[in-house]
Amino acid sequence: MTKLTATILVLTGAASFGILSTVVELAYQHGFTTAQVTGSQTLLGCILLWLMNIPSLKHTTRLPLKKTIALMLSGFFNGATGILYYQSLQTIPTAFAVILLFQFTWMGMLVDWIIQRRAPGRNQWIAVVIVLTGTFSSAGLDTSVLAHINPLGILLGLLAAASYTGFINVNGRVGLDVPPAQKSAWMMTGATLLTLIVFPPHFLFDGSITHGLWIWAALLGIFGVIIPPYLYARGIPFVGTSMATILGSIELPVVVILSSLVLREPVSWTQWLGTILILAGIVVSEYRRLLPVKQNTQQPSATSTNPLNSANDCTSPSQHQGPALHQ
Repeated sequence: MTKLTATILVLTGAASFGILSTVVELAYQHGFTTAQVTGSQTLLGCILLWLMNIPSLKHTTRLPLKKTIALMLSGFFNGATGILYYQSLQTIPTAFAVILLFQFTWMGMLVDWIIQRRAPGRNQWIAVVIVLTGTFSSAGLDTSVLAHINPLGILLGLLAAASYTGFINVNGRVGLDVPPAQKSAWMMTGATLLTLIVFPPHFLFDGSITHGLWIWAALLGIFGVIIPPYLYARGIPFVGTSMATILGSIELPVVVILSSLVLREPVSWTQWLGTILILAGIVVSEYRRLLPVKQNTQQPSATSTNPLNSANDCTSPSQHQGPALHQ
């Protein structure tokens, strides 16, 4: 897989996450609660993931117990992100909660720097500054409310960002030899267990499923549980966790666009400007990959004497194979 293909996969997964807020808002408009929406989304999505794995189970090597547990524990990050974020929304404005959540853009770079001992490049630093600036603008936060922000809400929002950072990182480091569909299923099993502990599945017995909850649960399960983890599992090992956090910021422009088109919510010019800035930040972070491959302009005599030179002048397939080589 090339890094460009992996980049597209990660962007698509993050954009899929961006669809969720619109679907959740529509579910709330139909009278369903946070516990019903979150629990049903995770449970149904997990079930669908395992159903997708059935055809390949007979051809899949059984995972050791230690690796299975590691994948399930990794899934806790995904479950914790939703739980912490929803809790933060109970105490702070949505716009500010979004800003706190999007701190994962620099948290991911910091974690990658500490673990891999590899300092982010200049383009990545510039991209983070642009993305965070765009985030503040896209959120449309009224600064007059900052004086009344609940400290607990701030803590929960930052913990949600840290948890999402963990989710992106474990996707790029845990179970790299496990097929993406199987890896996603085990990780979401862990996320489902944690979510159902916090939000007990009362929706299974209160009749909400037959009153339309299944529609929203299916949409949220597809766009929040199935597509992103699978695409992240495939793409992040090739682009790196630091870059994946920047690419993940595409989620907010999707939120703004869908809020305008589907929910008919007013979007100010500053929010559109922020959306453009976030997209610009992603382009900056991917600048080198978007450039056309330069042709070798050296004289033939300078390269023909050593076959290794001609091999290094082009991008060989092996340079894009395996997670260790993207670093």
